[in-house]
Amino acid sequence: MLAWIGARARYVLSLGCLAALFLPDLAAFVRPALPYLVSVVLAMGMARVDLGQVLREALSIRKLSMLVSASIALMPVSAALYLGVAKLTGLPTSMQTALIYLAAAPPIASSAGLCFLLGFNARLALEVTVSATLLTPILGPLTVNWLLPVVSPLSPVLLATNLAAMIAGGIILALIIRTLIGAERIAANKLSFDGAAALTMLLFVIPLFDGVGPTMLARPGLSAGIFALSILFNLGINLSVNTAARRMTDPATAGACGILAGNRTIAMYLAALPPDPVFTAFVALYQFPMYFTPLVLQRFRV
Repeated sequence: MLAWIGARARYVLSLGCLAALFLPDLAAFVRPALPYLVSVVLAMGMARVDLGQVLREALSIRKLSMLVSASIALMPVSAALYLGVAKLTGLPTSMQTALIYLAAAPPIASSAGLCFLLGFNARLALEVTVSATLLTPILGPLTVNWLLPVVSPLSPVLLATNLAAMIAGGIILALIIRTLIGAERIAANKLSFDGAAALTMLLFVIPLFDGVGPTMLARPGLSAGIFALSILFNLGINLSVNTAARRMTDPATAGACGILAGNRTIAMYLAALPPDPVFTAFVALYQFPMYFTPLVLQRFRV
């Protein structure tokens, strides 16, 4: 069954994201577990990776400089650009805040898997995702504290602690999974592992919609604007970076750059921060373009 789900993971995830809208009671029930689910999702993405080998390869001055530079470009630099665009277009403060948290988040743990599926440079995606994730407890709070247009509800130290706890939990769990199952068995049962990861993602997305339904019904205009913004800063960023990067590098690497820039683990901030209706709605609706990324990119053969 896991292999069957894994073979159809892109469709299962897309339908699961839609179904989450109609499960408000389950979303409220699972919501307290969100920080732990963030760790589990990170673990499922990293369990396939020999983290030790990735870190050893990153120790060369040239590779380390490249990865740190890429992480800085993905987080504080893109956050400054997002904020500039938001101010120029007159977006309300609540949406400016959501975009800063989006930019301050690392690429999703499954970036390398998406790149492999789409024929992009999966190795680059893997290296940048791991390095950006490890640097998030430092770069994330620094970015938020630097650019947030309102006072952050958490101090930079507490925010860094919360993010570090989720990331450390994911790494430890990934090492446990890799040790118990074994790298060879994970590689030999790729589709089954894809299925398990898809089910984990389905469970993860449900609590993101806690309280979103009432917000959408009460403020449909705002919700439509948030949804449009989430598409623009997911698929729009993905395609824009992909197109721009093709002028400087090969299509496979350009595609990986698009995936890394456009798909972020913003939910870790939802798990780390006090509840906020607008931010919650943005995080939830952001999942739609993210989960539909493989279908959209394959449809247009990007």
